[in-house]
Amino acid sequence: MTADKAGSDRGKMVKAAGVVGGATVVSRVLGLVRDAVMAAIFGATPAADAFFVAFRIPNLMRQLFGEGALASSFVPVYTDILGKEGKTRAGEFATNLFSLLIIVLTIITGLGVVFAPYLVRVVALGFTPGSEVFNLTVLLTRWMLPYMVFICAAAMGMGILNSHRHFLVPAAAPALLTVAIISAALLVAPNLAVPITALAWGVLAGGVLQFLIMLPPLKSRGVMPVLRIPELSPEVRRMALIMGPAVLGVAVYQVNVLVDTLLASFLATGSITYLWYGNRMMQFPLGVFGIALATAALPTLSSQVAEGRMEDFRGTVSFSLGLTAFIGIPAAFGLIALREPIIATLFGRGAFSAGDVAGAAQALLYYSIGLPLFIGIKILGRGFFALENTRIPFFAAGVALVVNIVLNLLLMGPMGFAGLALATSLASGVNLIILARYFTRDTGPGWFNQELRKEILYSFAAATLMLLVTGVLAGTIHWMELTTLNRVLYLVGCMGLGIGVYSVTAWILGCKGMKTLINKVFGKA
Repeated sequence: MTADKAGSDRGKMVKAAGVVGGATVVSRVLGLVRDAVMAAIFGATPAADAFFVAFRIPNLMRQLFGEGALASSFVPVYTDILGKEGKTRAGEFATNLFSLLIIVLTIITGLGVVFAPYLVRVVALGFTPGSEVFNLTVLLTRWMLPYMVFICAAAMGMGILNSHRHFLVPAAAPALLTVAIISAALLVAPNLAVPITALAWGVLAGGVLQFLIMLPPLKSRGVMPVLRIPELSPEVRRMALIMGPAVLGVAVYQVNVLVDTLLASFLATGSITYLWYGNRMMQFPLGVFGIALATAALPTLSSQVAEGRMEDFRGTVSFSLGLTAFIGIPAAFGLIALREPIIATLFGRGAFSAGDVAGAAQALLYYSIGLPLFIGIKILGRGFFALENTRIPFFAAGVALVVNIVLNLLLMGPMGFAGLALATSLASGVNLIILARYFTRDTGPGWFNQELRKEILYSFAAATLMLLVTGVLAGTIHWMELTTLNRVLYLVGCMGLGIGVYSVTAWILGCKGMKTLINKVFGKA
């Protein structure tokens, strides 16, 4: 009986991951269009550096109180209350938490607007106070800070809907932010004395839209939280105990990002922008496959823990990590093989020169090394969150932060901005090792079974062959000399060849992920 139920859980999880992944593909493709538009209009200029630094600050708050710590801590508690006490009690808990969140974030936003110059000094020490780029960063920061109130409220709605197994609207919502930024860049920026300001307005509008789109599905399910004077109920206190370490864990990750930005501000102009675009390209498969799978897995894992089905829980984690290997390893190798063609095709025009393409491609190379590790961290992290244990992810992230800072300082001298990207990937390996060790300690060794080890080995072997074939082919083409249309055609051809080589090799080797994919495509049980 438990095997049948576990199989059903995994089938629903894969289906949910498909929904999230499909919506994320649309969002990320729009994101690439947005990045291409921004690269063509603003290039790798001081104004672009100012925007990317300013955007880090509200993004930090979004991760601390929104899509990161809150969502990961909220879903297990809400799912537990929903299953044991019903929708009414779960709704009361959500309303109390929602009200408390809005009050806290409104206060933080007001303080941030007042003290924006000091925030910028912390985030970008390399920007001279009073300089044009410093003042522009302060201006953009003030415009974008209110964004975090709306995006965190939207994240709360996402968590509620995901707990009720509704994934489409939450997954599609980020596309609204992208559309708002593209519209601002194309329609508003040309009419402003400081064109980059339009992007900040687009960010704020995008946050509002993401919140508004959550309202209809929340209302239709009768789970819409309302704003009222919050009560520190036992459920809210329980949530606070879980969320505290989770916030610190996300804070450590964001400190990692801020440290990279801070150190990059001491390097040559454009370094921050190269890291931004390299990281953005790595985030595409991470979002489509990694975060989609982790998002879909959390409600399933939380339900299994709440029902005491620990064997199924370990099996789901192992199954999820197998899919991580099957998808994440070839995605990383594909980015490595096609890094320059991808950057050239998407961004190599207008103000984004051939030198900028080479810089962003170099950043993408070193970020891509860590892609499977980043996805693995997401999966194991969700396992700990389902257990309502946020202390271990915080500890692992803290150790990784120290490692990242040390490696940054060691590598930025000889490698420049590329050293910062490599340090991030290497530190993620340390993070994953710590999570795996403690997950084994807390749940037993059954999750890291022979089947998972074989999946990792076979996926690596198939991806290596793909890397060699596509890398050799792409190296024979002078990408910057091609028209945009020819770049697209050649890139699609290289990608198609790579996918074909990997799929055939994975099928011959007997990768379980290949069987799962075939069953999904052809609707088999």
